[in-house]
Amino acid sequence: MTAPPAARRQARSFFLAGTMQGARPSAHVTDQSYRAALTAAITERRPDALVHDPGVMMRDWLAGHPADVRAAHAALAARQTIHRRELGPELIELTDLFHQLTRLAANSDVCVAWLPGHEPSMGTAAEMLSAHRAGTTVVTITEMRQNLAVLSCSTLILPDLDAFTAWLDDAGDASAVGDAP
Repeated sequence: MTAPPAARRQARSFFLAGTMQGARPSAHVTDQSYRAALTAAITERRPDALVHDPGVMMRDWLAGHPADVRAAHAALAARQTIHRRELGPELIELTDLFHQLTRLAANSDVCVAWLPGHEPSMGTAAEMLSAHRAGTTVVTITEMRQNLAVLSCSTLILPDLDAFTAWLDDAGDASAVGDAP
């Protein structure tokens, strides 16, 4: 049973999980325009919401040396074996950032996972799992309703941005989903 509107806890923070690199080699990144669309949908309906966008956060955190990070990351393709203790400081910083982002997904009120079509994303799966284990509401926007990771870690699976917007309009708070915190 859903709590009356006055008793609902409005979601204060949203984490935008979604495909960046996916299965692409090197630094080839998928279209990131979904991030602006999700942010707009959230902030139009929740003007006081804090939206954590890993795309923006990574760009800001790595701003001092993005070319070095990209070069070190690209060089991994030529290596057969990779041991963490052999990674350079740029890659250690990048992997540490990944762990910070998965913790941020867990500490947000809602993790919004964007997985278009049928393309899996290991980073998004890690963020979803972290959020799920923390009891965070995980709203996944995808066609992959039968993917076991999506099914296991999602509180709610929606087909598209319009359905997400309707959810925000109707019951888009952290307690209205049922088994959210």
